[in-house]
Amino acid sequence: MELKKQLIGILNKMKKILPNDYNFILPYSPESLFRLGTNKDGGYVIDKKIVDRTNILVSFGMGDEYSFEDDFLKKDMNNKVFIFDYSVSHIFYIKEIMKNIRRILKFKKRYKELKDVLKSYSNFKKFINRERVYFFPKKITRDVINKEDINISKVFEEFKLNPEQEITLKIDIEGSEYDIIDDILSYEKHIGQIVMEYHDIHKNKNIFFDHMRKFQKFFNIIHLHGNNYRELNDDGFPINIEVTFCKKKYIGVSCKKSYTFPIEKLDYPNNPKLPDLQIEFQKN
Repeated sequence: MELKKQLIGILNKMKKILPNDYNFILPYSPESLFRLGTNKDGGYVIDKKIVDRTNILVSFGMGDEYSFEDDFLKKDMNNKVFIFDYSVSHIFYIKEIMKNIRRILKFKKRYKELKDVLKSYSNFKKFINRERVYFFPKKITRDVINKEDINISKVFEEFKLNPEQEITLKIDIEGSEYDIIDDILSYEKHIGQIVMEYHDIHKNKNIFFDHMRKFQKFFNIIHLHGNNYRELNDDGFPINIEVTFCKKKYIGVSCKKSYTFPIEKLDYPNNPKLPDLQIEFQKN
């Protein structure tokens, strides 16, 4: 592991400047950027001014790390969080507990690991049962096929938004983001900002570029961060990338742009055991 860490560090020092074709996603850098959530995987950089304007966070994909959602609640006593995630639930934790018990009986696991799962389950139950937290064990999809599926129109029906009301949207659904972008953008008037993770860009670069152009009809990109659980593409762009968008009306034409990431004191490695991924755009 130490050798791998050193090698990644060397490779990042030899970072490539991105090809010109990436320059259309060069992010703006408003002074109101700040971080919500933990200083590792699960925390994201978003715009504080827009958080202050919105009191609803919609989270597609929470997993067992919900510091981002928790911090949003703490920002204002009127804030609410709506979470849609079929990958984590009571059934998920019960299966994990039973699996750990079986492995302890076979001397393949230590009691501490079972204790950790029990603690995680207890914390999960406390969080989803809090006031102002609405948890739905549902899978975000374009087409509703199975009983656990829900589409974007059904999601927005849950909020009963007034015509001018906006939300903050977080999306981390492990590749399914590619299927729902057109549906998301049909509700753009109700979205103040979006933070989302795109996966497997080395396989989907053209689709990723197409989506960025669609988003930029309504939103500006204000932050990028590479997820270091995967490496860089051959062209120097991360395989998995966190992208933050905010509604165009909130970004002035004089706002400066950022050419190099990560940004100190805002960005932290998703995997703290490895160096963060370096991104550098060409300066024209």
